[in-house]
Amino acid sequence: MIYYKDGDLLKSDCTVIMHQANCFSTMGAGIARQIAFLYPGAERADREHPCSPKGRLGSFSYSEEKDFTVVNLYGQFSFGPGRQTDYRALQNAIDKFFTHAKESNIDLSKVGVPFNLGSGLAGGRWSIVERILKEESDKHGVDIYVYKLQ
Repeated sequence: MIYYKDGDLLKSDCTVIMHQANCFSTMGAGIARQIAFLYPGAERADREHPCSPKGRLGSFSYSEEKDFTVVNLYGQFSFGPGRQTDYRALQNAIDKFFTHAKESNIDLSKVGVPFNLGSGLAGGRWSIVERILKEESDKHGVDIYVYKLQ
């Protein structure tokens, strides 16, 4: 199921926070910038990803924080004007993370994403991303909470 919440994802009680990242380790704008500032481990995981930028697309990296996990979903190759979100890559990244999380006993009891994931600066269409979230939620039996910052 998908649930909508008003509030700040980065101040939530989520056990997992997922956001879209580009494949060039530049967490310099949007929620990625805030995540890099607040959770240096997530930025380090991004920088230390073992694949080349092309190899990252459709994968993920993550860091374990005190009480939750921050996930960088490589759903866009680059950054800049125009649509950067690659819907297939985003869906693959979510699928791979959920599979890994279950195998690694990562707590998926409350997974949060920002409203307009991949649809703000990355230029994707929210209706498509929302459908991807619903499909992956159903496929993996994981509830996803979409946080809309007021």
